[in-house]
Amino acid sequence: MRRSHLFIILSALCSLFLSAQEAAAPPFLSHPGAYRPGEWYGSAGLSLTILPRSIVEEEIRQIPMINASVRYGLPYDLSLQGSFSTVYLTNVISAGLLWSVAYGPVWFGFSDHLSYWFGVADMEGFDTGAMGLVNTPGISAGLDIDGYKVSSRTELLLLISQHTYFGSASVGRIKPEVAGIISSLTLEQDLWNGTSFAFTLRANYARPNYQLWLAFSVQDRWLVYPELQVSYLF
Repeated sequence: MRRSHLFIILSALCSLFLSAQEAAAPPFLSHPGAYRPGEWYGSAGLSLTILPRSIVEEEIRQIPMINASVRYGLPYDLSLQGSFSTVYLTNVISAGLLWSVAYGPVWFGFSDHLSYWFGVADMEGFDTGAMGLVNTPGISAGLDIDGYKVSSRTELLLLISQHTYFGSASVGRIKPEVAGIISSLTLEQDLWNGTSFAFTLRANYARPNYQLWLAFSVQDRWLVYPELQVSYLF
């Protein structure tokens, strides 16, 4: 009799565990779907921006940036977002808010982020650095298609300030202006056994951006900077 009771209890616990596993939704960050308050997800990955060869020539090598992001759910379908990207010579820290709203099966997101970037090049006989502030308001839309979360986002790149340092001397400007438009397409999916990844294709149509600060380019043309990003979601 005791064995049958024990068997029933263990079976019930296993059923609850399996149900919870099946009910757990895969993580997502780019899709503008709303989070529950206190819910959070993160990501870690690599991104590669293809810089125009006409500007960088051989001065800057194409090195993937390391990226980390987090999203935290707040009341009223708001989310707090933060990210950090680095390739040592260039580093970017961003923080902002996302408001999510559904219209039928489509989720829309309205966001605004403030980013601080800085670069360092402290080498023998060469001591220089740069820093700047960038604001990126944006709008996104996303669909959930059989567990595949597809989203697109468009952001306006507003350059607030930029400073470059040469030893003890510095050159800077504080003049807010439109410096680019960023469009991206992201696929977030559970590949196997609860392991989720995000794949992003981004097009940056902008003036020479922060990744080109070390080239000291005098060109002010609007150019396209394709970018690929792969991230592990957790």
